[in-house]
Amino acid sequence: MQKRMFFFMALSSLILNSVSYAAEKNSVVLDKANAIYWQDNLPTQKSSEDWDDAVEYCHTLELNGLSTWRLPTFKELLSIVDYGRVDPAINPVFSYVYDNTYWTSTDFSATRSRAWTIDFRTGKTYYSYKTTNHAVRCVKDIPTAAQKDNK
Repeated sequence: MQKRMFFFMALSSLILNSVSYAAEKNSVVLDKANAIYWQDNLPTQKSSEDWDDAVEYCHTLELNGLSTWRLPTFKELLSIVDYGRVDPAINPVFSYVYDNTYWTSTDFSATRSRAWTIDFRTGKTYYSYKTTNHAVRCVKDIPTAAQKDNK
């Protein structure tokens, strides 16, 4: 049963990932399913000093003329894991990958001193103390039609 579940997850991930993502301008990947842009450039391969540093990095990031980036939620970062791959276990649309653990913005519910992380060597999830260093891949929400009309 467990093998079937893993196979189904891997197959679903492969099908969804092939339709949901598109490489945009240099350094950006469009995620249609989540209505966000993903950062995809060399700095995603570097580690932050800690979780606060990762949050600040995304907050101040300007990429391809786009600002207001943020750290992805656990659900968003998990959506780019490709369980059909290892080393790295990430959707192949991404060009820059650090084969290690990335921060999410999602606190570990048992204690706010930790946050969820995802290891892109295997796709496994963990939680780490926010004082630990991990890599950062920022996201930016795509404005909806209503938000564009309000400007």
